[in-house]
Amino acid sequence: MVITTLASMILATVLVEDLDPKVGKKIVFRDEFSGTGLPDKKKWKYEVGVPNKNGEPQYYTENRLENCRKAKGNLVIEGRKEKFKGADITSAALESNQSFLYGYFEVRAKVPTGRGTWPAIWFLGQSLREKGSASRGWPLCGEIDLMENVGYDPDQIHFSIHTKKYNHIQGTQKTHTITVPKASEGFHTYGLDWKPNVIDFYFDGKKVYTYANDHTGEEAWPFDKPIYMILNMAIGGFWGGAKGIDDSIFPCQFLVDYVRVYR
Repeated sequence: MVITTLASMILATVLVEDLDPKVGKKIVFRDEFSGTGLPDKKKWKYEVGVPNKNGEPQYYTENRLENCRKAKGNLVIEGRKEKFKGADITSAALESNQSFLYGYFEVRAKVPTGRGTWPAIWFLGQSLREKGSASRGWPLCGEIDLMENVGYDPDQIHFSIHTKKYNHIQGTQKTHTITVPKASEGFHTYGLDWKPNVIDFYFDGKKVYTYANDHTGEEAWPFDKPIYMILNMAIGGFWGGAKGIDDSIFPCQFLVDYVRVYR
């Protein structure tokens, strides 16, 4: 009887661990990036200009096919070595128009490689977009990095959380890194299961990291308010360019097969 009970408990644990986070949820947002041309403006908008963050030199363009387009069923974000509005490099950064509160987020993507590339799939608190008393700047707004990869260390995929209490400026960010040999040679699936008191990160269907609410307040857990998604490829910067930028990488492409949000 004890053996049977123990076996049942082990089996139940395995089943819970392997449960697909999409089970019981419906798609509430999706983009399969079918067709050609620019991304759907009803779903996405652009960050424009040279970012005032992370020391990145690229100019993020808007409505420019050379840097952001749909092709062969993918979103193509392309970094280019070219003169543009005072910058020497161009790329693109998309932000979802819609914000979300809880759910499972899944993105299938193929990262580029080469010294200087820095693609990311990430989220910021909607309050960063607000004005007046509703506005809360970074890091109080909260940041979730579903995927980051730097080209000079191509086989490492990083998953991170930044809050006022835990962030990279202080060196206290909550980060998990996995090794994926030849990560840039194929598409991989990145998943984020965001619940009221826990955030689980997935890679190719396997849970790889969990960040839980420690109940010390919003400086550690600002994730009870809406967030929006960002898809971008930075070039260089404090992290991506820590070992310089190899001009031979251009043009380089970050490909996104789909974005799906379930609730």
